[in-house]
Formats: sequence, C-alpha cells, structure tokens
Amino acid sequence: MNLLAIGAHPDDIEYGCGGTLLKAADAGHRIHLLVMTCGIDEATAGVRQQEQERAADLLGAELNWGGFRDTSLVYGRELITVVESAVERIEPDLVLVNSPEDSHQDHRALAKSTSAACRYVKNLLYYHDYTSIDFRGHTFVDIGEVLGRKVDLLSAHASQTGKPNPAGLDMCASVRALAMYYGFVAKVRYAEAFDPLRVMLPL
Repeated sequence: MNLLAIGAHPDDIEYGCGGTLLKAADAGHRIHLLVMTCGIDEATAGVRQQEQERAADLLGAELNWGGFRDTSLVYGRELITVVESAVERIEPDLVLVNSPEDSHQDHRALAKSTSAACRYVKNLLYYHDYTSIDFRGHTFVDIGEVLGRKVDLLSAHASQTGKPNPAGLDMCASVRALAMYYGFVAKVRYAEAFDPLRVMLPL
C-alpha cells in the first residue's frame, strides 16, 4: 500500500498519526509525507526543515514539501493543486490529514483543501492534531508496541517539544495522554484515533 500523510507544519503528522505510520512501515507499506510549511521566517524554516527530515528518516518515509509559509495556508485552488499533484504522483491507497475542526487556520484550510483534492481517493482519515477541537474518533489503531518510537519521532522536533501547553504537558507527554485515552476508548492500552471521511472496507 501507498500511504500519504499530510500536515500543515513539521510535527503535525508525527503527533497525529506517527504510530500508525510506524506500524504501516514495519508491515512493508510505503510511507509518503507532504508537509505544507516549514516556518514563518528563514531562521525558523531552516531548523524545522531539518527536524522534519530527521523524523522522516526515522520513519523511512519519502518527504515532500508544499512550499508555503507558516500561517499563510488558504483554502483554494493553489493549495488544492499542490495536494492533487501529490495524489496523482503517489496514487495513495490511504490519505491521512488533520481534522478540519481545529483552532489553527492553517489546519482548517489544509483539511478542506485535502478533502477536495482527494475526492476520488477511496480512503481518507482525519487525525487528531495538537489544536483539534471537538474531535470524535471512531476508528482506531493499536499503537501499544510503537508508542515509544512515536515519542522518538516527535523528539526529532526539538524546537517544539519543550513548549508547554496550558495543562503543563509538553508535546510528548500530551501524546502519551491521548494514546492512553484513545486506548481506553478502543479497549486496548494505547491507540491513535481517526475520524473517517471515507473508508472502503476490504470485503
């Protein structure tokens, strides 16, 4: 299978579906990443681009860049075309992108544009990102065996992992908390959750 994971910023993909991608890579599936931005200025971009490259290497994934500036994503033809081009080249069996219900404008624009660009893709799942709102995951992947490696993927984004949120949890701690919560919901120890836009059952 070809999996295409799409994120607005470096670390979004690893946060939302890094465990699922690790399991898919371990099973021999091909992993492709499309990251739309790499920073808000040249200094930020250089650091975050290197961090994303390290995370992609840990995944054994092909990394693609959208070429946009952080906070500048707008739903429309330009953004849709970039996603469409990736879909045409990669021919993914499954696309994963952040949920459209989100407090970050880049995430909202990307989810809406991806849904339009992937209108003929048979499987599209929304993942829970750091700023998702009212996320309702109905589909789960057991990531118990790879949770530690998922944290390693996030740790590659060193410029971001030390930033606390209002609850006092850094990014890695919040990922562990989410994995435990979704594991409880899914009746396993640790899980990632997805909200399916469209899924073709293999029957």
